[in-house]
Amino acid sequence: MTLQRLYPTALTYRRRWATMRFAVLLLGMAVLSPLVGCMPTPTPTAPPLIITTPSNEPDLLRLFIIYSGDISSVWASQVRTGIIETLVGDGGYRIGETLLLADYQLPADVGTLVSPGKTALSEAIALSQDFAPTVVVTVGNQATRQIIQAYPDPNQPIAFCSFSGNVLASGLSRANVTGVLELPYPIQTARLAANLVPGSSKFMVLGDVTSTDAVSTETIFNTLLKDPPYPALPIWRQTDAWDEWQAFVAESSSVDFVILGKYDHVRDASGNLVAPDEVLRWTLLNSTAPVFGLWHNTVTSGAVAGLVLSGGEQGKAVANLVREIAGGADPAVLLPQRPERNVLALNLAAARHWELLPSFELLVTASFGGTFPEQ
Repeated sequence: MTLQRLYPTALTYRRRWATMRFAVLLLGMAVLSPLVGCMPTPTPTAPPLIITTPSNEPDLLRLFIIYSGDISSVWASQVRTGIIETLVGDGGYRIGETLLLADYQLPADVGTLVSPGKTALSEAIALSQDFAPTVVVTVGNQATRQIIQAYPDPNQPIAFCSFSGNVLASGLSRANVTGVLELPYPIQTARLAANLVPGSSKFMVLGDVTSTDAVSTETIFNTLLKDPPYPALPIWRQTDAWDEWQAFVAESSSVDFVILGKYDHVRDASGNLVAPDEVLRWTLLNSTAPVFGLWHNTVTSGAVAGLVLSGGEQGKAVANLVREIAGGADPAVLLPQRPERNVLALNLAAARHWELLPSFELLVTASFGGTFPEQ
């Protein structure tokens, strides 16, 4: 009896408890539903962002340099140094990695046979093509004229250096060619000399005959004749004969100073070439008037001063053109140019030898260096 009464009661409680749990669940869902709607919707996880920094590493540059047979080893070395310093220092190239160099020295006669049926000129071109250069650089008038005219690939970029001729007349006005001109500064050098030698009224322009174009003795003289450092006036002396050269140097006793042009082709009575260094040394030691130069090595070797041409500056200028070509510039739009920087050179040892007193302005602006030869 008692058990029959208890069972419905327990069943009723269980039913009530289940109803209460369901109600609580509904209430909880009602409360949480608005909150869930306010929560942000999760987004898919993105892959990590990889940031790459663009490299400033230059592309591979292959440079083949061909030197003229009449280019001195000193000038060739200066040009090469200027090229390398610019490409490595300013351009960021690394020798042997992003910068590959090869070169060839032409003889004085480019037709010289180096093997049966092969001239030096053809060998230079063949070696350069085998090297597959980005740019071919020619140094000096001889290499520039001969290589550019004979090069079989009209699309090969070529940049000439130390060229003193007429670009158009020499056949260098081509779509694949640009370069750096070697043009001396005789007017500025003569004015400098006239300021350093007070009371100057006459000076000598002395040089060899074989040098051509803008560096010829005649061209230098005519330039000074049109615009002399008044009141000093020039006289013209040029020869390739060593005995006549010595006689001209003896005439220096009748002038106030000497402007020295090229001296690379002076020959003795037997027709043998007198070493240019020896011609310069003898001239400096035997001239009775101060000697001024138009090339940097002339001043550093014993001439007093000059606004000079420098192989290093020539090399730097052609290296800048090479960088532009390597960067995609068309050689046809890169006009031939002079180096941006002109070197005002002063040899204090030579100035002391001649008892010349440089002005304060010259001392603070000129580059120094050099010696005076000993007897």
